[in-house]
Amino acid sequence: MTNITIRQMQQDEITEVTRLLSSYAFRSTPSLPERATWQKDLVYRDEATYFAVFDGNQPRASAVSSPITQTIRGQFYQGGALGAVTTHPAGRRQGHARAMLTALLAHMHENGYAISVLYPFRESFYARLGYTSFQQPKQARFSPVALQPLLKKDLDGEVELVELAQGFELYQNYLSIQQQRIHGFGRFTPKLESSLRDQNAYWLAIARSHGEIKGMMLYKIKGYGDDFQVAHFWYHDIQGRYLLLEWFARHIDHVKIIEITLPPFEQPETWWSDLNMRVTSIGAPMGRVVDITRLNGMHIGPGSFTAHVHDEYCPWNSGNYCFEHNDGKLQISRSTTAECDLSIQAISALIYGTHEPATFAIRDWGDPSEQVQAIMQSMFTPQQPYLYETF
Repeated sequence: MTNITIRQMQQDEITEVTRLLSSYAFRSTPSLPERATWQKDLVYRDEATYFAVFDGNQPRASAVSSPITQTIRGQFYQGGALGAVTTHPAGRRQGHARAMLTALLAHMHENGYAISVLYPFRESFYARLGYTSFQQPKQARFSPVALQPLLKKDLDGEVELVELAQGFELYQNYLSIQQQRIHGFGRFTPKLESSLRDQNAYWLAIARSHGEIKGMMLYKIKGYGDDFQVAHFWYHDIQGRYLLLEWFARHIDHVKIIEITLPPFEQPETWWSDLNMRVTSIGAPMGRVVDITRLNGMHIGPGSFTAHVHDEYCPWNSGNYCFEHNDGKLQISRSTTAECDLSIQAISALIYGTHEPATFAIRDWGDPSEQVQAIMQSMFTPQQPYLYETF
């Protein structure tokens, strides 16, 4: 007879449970990592919430939620970044993960979160839990040789190279600018972000013109004649982009390939001629609404509609709502009527701008009429969210 419990882990349990389950799920094992090393990696996670499923005293599943701030249509929202979802082989195919994640969503709601984001191991599993898929980020690979003509251009600026630890505060400030302008951009707390500085695994290249910062990128070089790997590539005007591209050209005799990770809305194929670029898609995150009533304030287009919302895993969201444009911003209130039915997946797809309302019926996400679909499309224009944080 089993004795299944689902609960938040205490601090003294986290190291042992996650060392076993996370290592087994995501690492090459055996053996397990040293306890001291694993515990050191968890230092930056003391702001996170760990849940687990126990069968008696034996852990059968675990997951973590870290606080994250996400920009959605120009407004900041607090949420939970769900990660390290693992199940022991002895506990698989028994509904433990679903029950644990339901408990974690309730915990997020109790803590005032509006949204939740994650990177799925299988998209369909999380879609059933109410999450909707974002567009896939891109990874581009190309030789820097074609960029050689940029070395003869007067770009009216320069690039400074520093170790990330030296320019970390400057980079954080620049990320704040990017977060304000990029839909879907999510950032962890300053303490968790500081772990990147302590690892010091990247160079920071800063593009400037007349003292004004035009762009930044984080990268590392695998070795002479090897890859130049760009983790993040930011610019806020054309000058910034080409100053950074010219920096690639300075490595023609140093590296073989530039590998760069980019948001889904970028079009690197058009940056320069003869790059012979290979662009592939990489794993996309997913997002869901945790509390509909906390979505007020995002910038939307004109219109209004009412809907009955169904949310099996966050039942506090179920009910009738009026979604309306008020002075350029979203205002949500309870309603006595409903023009259509919508699942929580549909609400998530609307705010993130990832799916056309005309597909909702096909996806079993609702039944809005063509008229209501047009209003939804006017209020929630299509977008390509970029989460930024990976976990």
